[in-house]
Amino acid sequence: MNGPTFATAAVAPAPKAAPPRSAPPARPAARPDPDGGNGLRVLTYLRLHWLMILFCGTLLGAVGSYAAWELLQSKYESYALLQVSQVPATLATQNNPNQARTDFATYVKTASALLKSEFVLNAALRDLKDVPTIKDEKEPIKFLDEEVMVNWQDGSEVIRVTFKGHAPADVKKVVDNVQKAFMVEVVQKDVLEKRALLGKVEAARQAMEKLLADKSKRPDAPKPGPGVVPAAGVGAPGGVEPAVLNAVPGPLALPPPNGPPVPNADLIVKYDPKSLVAKFAHLQDECERLPVEIQIGRGRLRELEGKINALKTAPIDAFTRDLVEKDQDVIVQSIKMKQARFAHDKAAASGDKNAVGVIELRKAWEAHEARLHQMKQEKANLVEGAKRVEEGKKIAAEWEAVKHQVERMEVQFANAKAGLGRTEKQLMELPVSNERVLPDGRVGPSYDAATTDLMTLDGIFSRLVAQEQMLRYEIMAPPRVTLLQPASSPMQKDMKRQVVGTVAAALLGYFAIALGVVAFETLGRRVSSLADLKSAGPAPVVGVIPCLPGDATGRDPARRAAANEAIDKLRAYVAQTWLSRGATTVAVTSPLGDEGKAFAAFGLASSLAQAGYKTLAVDFDLREPALHTYAGVPNPGGVCEVLRGETDARHAIQTLPSGLDLLPAGKWSDEARKAAVGGRLEALLARLKEPYDCVVIHSHALLTVAESVEVARRCEVVLVCARYRETKVPLLRKATDRVAAMEIPYSGVVYVGATEQESLC
Repeated sequence: MNGPTFATAAVAPAPKAAPPRSAPPARPAARPDPDGGNGLRVLTYLRLHWLMILFCGTLLGAVGSYAAWELLQSKYESYALLQVSQVPATLATQNNPNQARTDFATYVKTASALLKSEFVLNAALRDLKDVPTIKDEKEPIKFLDEEVMVNWQDGSEVIRVTFKGHAPADVKKVVDNVQKAFMVEVVQKDVLEKRALLGKVEAARQAMEKLLADKSKRPDAPKPGPGVVPAAGVGAPGGVEPAVLNAVPGPLALPPPNGPPVPNADLIVKYDPKSLVAKFAHLQDECERLPVEIQIGRGRLRELEGKINALKTAPIDAFTRDLVEKDQDVIVQSIKMKQARFAHDKAAASGDKNAVGVIELRKAWEAHEARLHQMKQEKANLVEGAKRVEEGKKIAAEWEAVKHQVERMEVQFANAKAGLGRTEKQLMELPVSNERVLPDGRVGPSYDAATTDLMTLDGIFSRLVAQEQMLRYEIMAPPRVTLLQPASSPMQKDMKRQVVGTVAAALLGYFAIALGVVAFETLGRRVSSLADLKSAGPAPVVGVIPCLPGDATGRDPARRAAANEAIDKLRAYVAQTWLSRGATTVAVTSPLGDEGKAFAAFGLASSLAQAGYKTLAVDFDLREPALHTYAGVPNPGGVCEVLRGETDARHAIQTLPSGLDLLPAGKWSDEARKAAVGGRLEALLARLKEPYDCVVIHSHALLTVAESVEVARRCEVVLVCARYRETKVPLLRKATDRVAAMEIPYSGVVYVGATEQESLC
C-alpha cells in the first residue's frame, strides 16, 4: 500500500445492525485535571521552552546585571564630627545652666540647619570649583543640599556631617570644606560680632566716664556723702563695678543675725513704708479692675443663658427633617396617608362628597395625616434632643464655671475695698518725711536735680562696665561648637546592595522570559499533554498516537511501528465499543484545520480494512482534500462530482491494494457546497453505507465550515482530533461541546503527537 503501513489484525465478526438514534446514551462527565491544577501546567510550559528561556534569559539577565552593577554602584562615604556643648563654657558664669540645657535641642537644630544653609554651601564651593564631582553638576548648591546629610541623636552633643560619592578624594574634600565653611561663617563670625560689640561698649564706657568726670568737677556738684559715689570711685582698678551705697543709720540698720524677729507689721511699715505704698497701689488696682471683670462675667452668664433658651426654642434643622423623611416608619405612614387620601378622592369624585362613606374616608385620611405629622415631630424631637442635650451640657458646664468665677471676683472685690480703706488710713497716719524710696527699695534722703542726674549716669556707667567685662570673658571662653573630627577616610559600605541588586537583575532576566512564556502559553493554551485533553471537555480520549503524521510516514521504523500500534488500538476501541453496537459511520474532524484528522481518518480506515471490515474511506474535506495523498492515488473525481450529479458513487470509488475503498473529494465548486446539505447529503451517505461494514469520513474542521456539522450530525460516531502544540484547549472544548449539543450517539477525542508514555494509557 502507498499510505502508512499498519499492523494486520484478525478478521472481526460481522457487525450488527445500527441501533435507532432516538435515545443517545448519556455523555461521560468531565474528568478532573490530573495535572493537579495550574502548578504542574506551568512546569510543563517551562519544560517545553527551557532552551528559549535559557538563551533569552541569559541575554536579558546579562543586560540587567550590567545595568544594575552600574546604577547601584556602591558609593564612598566620608563623615566629620562636630561637638556642641550642652552648657556654653563661660569664665564668669551668670547664666542659668538649666535654661541653657533646655535651649540645647533648639541650638542643635539651628546649627544643623546652618550647616546646609546657602551661605555656608557657597563658602564651601569656593574651594570646590575644580572638584570633578561638583564640576559635573549644573546646580552645585542644590546638589550639596540634597547629598550632604546632617544627623544627630537626641541627647547627644555630636553632629555628624556625611557625604557619599563615587570618587573618594572628592568625597573627603567636600566634607572638609563644608565643615571648614561652617566654622568660619558661623562659629568664628559669632566671635567677630562679639568683638565688634565689645569695641562699641568700650567707646560708650569711655564717653560715660568722661561725662561723669566733667559733672563731678562742676561747682554745683553734690559733695560725697550717703547715697552718692565719689568720682574717684569711677573706673576702679580691677574692673570692679561701681555701686550706689546708702548707709542707713539708726533704726534702718539690719538686725544682727541672731537677733529677735520683727514683732509686728507696724514696724515693717515704719522701717519700710514702700511696702505700704505698694500694697495701697495693688488694692487700688484691684478695686478698679474687679468691677469691670465682674460685669464682663455677668454679661457672659446672660449670654450663656440666652444660648440655652435659644437652644430650647431653636427650630428643627433641614438635615434632621431630611433624616426623618427617610425613616422607614415615616415612609410607611406616608404611604398609608396617601392611600387614604387617594381612596377619599376617588370616592368623592365618583359620588356625593357628603356621603357617609366619603366622610369616613376623609376622617381616615385626616387621622393618617395627623399621625404622620405626630410621628415626624416625635422622631425629629428624638434625633434633635440627643444633639441639644449634648450641646446643652457643654453650655451648662461653662455657665457653672463663669458663675463660680464671678462669685470669687465679688468676694475679692469686697476684701479689696475693705483692705483699701485700712491701708489708706495707715498712709494718712504716717509722718511726712523728707526722705524718699530709692530704686533699690531702701529709704534715703531726697535729692535735687543735680544729684539725681549724677546717680542716673552712675548706674548707666556701672552697667556698661559690667557688660564690657562679661563680653571680654565670653570672647576668652571656648566656642560652644568645636571640631571633634575632620573628614574621615572614604569607605565603601554598600557593596552588599550592589551585589544583591546585580544578582537580582540577572535572575529577573530569566524570570521575565519565563513569565512571558507562561503568559503566552496561558493565553494561547495549546495542547501540551494528555492531561489537557482529559480536562478539555466531556468527550473521552479514545486514541493516543505517539508521533506526528510526518514521523509516522518517515524512515524511522520504530516510530512507524509505534504509530501503527496506536492506530490499531484506536481501531480496536472503535470496533469493540461502537461498531459492535451497530454503528457504521465514523466522522473524523478537528476544531481547526491541519490537526491530524486526515492522518487519523486514513489510518483508522486502513486498519479496519486490514482487520477484515469492508471499509470505505470518504474524503469529505472538499476544500482541502488529503486522503488521496496518504493513499498515493490521483483525485480525478469524487464526492463533489457525485453531489453535483456528474457521476455515480460506484464509478468514483477507488480500491487500494490493502483492500480499502476510497472515495476522494473531487474538484471543489460552490455547487458542491450548496448540495452538501439536507436530503441530498443524507441520501448520499445512505447509499455509501449500504455495501460496507464501516464508512470512515474525513470531514471539514468542525468550527470553520458549515458542512462539517451537516456531516457529523448524520453519523453515529464522531472523532475529534487534537494535535500536540497545534490545537488550542479552548477551541477543543468548543468542538466537543458542539458535538455533545448535536446528541451524536458516540464521540471521542484522538490525540496526535503524544509521547510514548502517554500512548500506554
